[in-house]
Amino acid sequence: MKRSELIEISQALASKLQSVDYDKLPISNYNKQYIYRIYSSLPYYLKIYADCIYKGIISTKISPSGITFIDYGGGNGFLSFLAKEIGIKQVIYIDLNPLSVETVKVLKQQLTIGPDIILQGNSDALANWCEARQITPQLLIATDLIEHVYDLERFFSDLCGINPGMEMIFTTASNPCNPIVKRRLHKFMQACELGMAVEPNYYTRRKNFIEKHYPNLSEKQVEAWSRCTCGLIYDDIRKAIKINHQPVPEDKYNTCDPETGNWAERILPVRYYKDLLELYDYKLIVRKGFYNIRRNNVFTSCLFRCMNGFIRCFGRLGLFLSPYIILHGRK
Repeated sequence: MKRSELIEISQALASKLQSVDYDKLPISNYNKQYIYRIYSSLPYYLKIYADCIYKGIISTKISPSGITFIDYGGGNGFLSFLAKEIGIKQVIYIDLNPLSVETVKVLKQQLTIGPDIILQGNSDALANWCEARQITPQLLIATDLIEHVYDLERFFSDLCGINPGMEMIFTTASNPCNPIVKRRLHKFMQACELGMAVEPNYYTRRKNFIEKHYPNLSEKQVEAWSRCTCGLIYDDIRKAIKINHQPVPEDKYNTCDPETGNWAERILPVRYYKDLLELYDYKLIVRKGFYNIRRNNVFTSCLFRCMNGFIRCFGRLGLFLSPYIILHGRK
C-alpha cells in the first residue's frame, strides 16, 4: 500500500469523525473535551497516525491483512479506527482509563468500525492477555503516551515479552531537542508541582501523604522528603523512607502524580530511550515531526510552512524546531 493511499484514507476518516455529534453520545465530559480540543486539527493528527502506520507496515514487511496491531494507550481510539479503515487484520486497543475504554465502545457502534479487541489496563495486562491467547502482535503504536509511563524499564520488558521482535513506534511532544517546547513543558510541570495545573498539586499530595503516614517526622523532615520524592508514587515513597534514603531527582522539573504514577509530560534525553532499548537488542530511529499548516491565519500558515521546510532540509538540526518526535524501536 502506498503512503498516498494511507493519507487519503486518513483524511476521509477525519471528515467522518468531524461529522459526529459528540454531544449526543453517551460518553464522558473528559473525552468530549479532549475530542473538541483536537476537533479542528483532526486531519493533521490522522495524517500523523497514517505516517506511523505506513512506517510500521514497511518495517514489518507484512501486508496489512496479515498484521496484528496494538494501539497502546489509545485514548479515544482514532488510531484504531484508522488501522481498521486501512485494512489491518486484527486491531487491539488498550487504555488504562475506563472512561476512554467506554468512549471507544460507543464510537465503534456509532461508526460501525473499530478495534477488534478492546482492553482496559497497562502493559502487564496486555502481556498476560496476549500470552493467554498465544497472540503475537507484529506492530505497536502509541501516540503521546511514552512521556507519561511511570516505569519504562518494566514497560519495555512487558512489550518485548509479548514479541521480542515487535515493531514499536511512539510519538511524543516532549521533544528534548526543542528549547521552546522544553520551556513550555517546564512551566506546565512547575504548575503541576506547585501551581494551579492540578488541584491539589503533586507536592501537596506527597506532603499530605508523608504527614499522615509518618507523624514522627519533624516539619523540616516532612518538607525535605516531600521535595526529594518528586517523581515517585506512594509505594516508592514508603520504600525510600523505610530505608532512609532520600533520592536525588535526575531532573528538577520532571514530576508525576504520586497516586497514579502518570508523569506530567516527562522530558527524557533521546540517549535514555536508546540505551533502554539496547537492553532488548533494539535500535532506535528518531524521526522529526512537522507543524500543522492548516491555519485560519495566513501569516501563521506561511510561518509554519517555512519552519517545516527548515525541519525537512536541515537534517538533525531540524530536531531543534520539531514540535514532536517519533521514536521507532526496531530489532
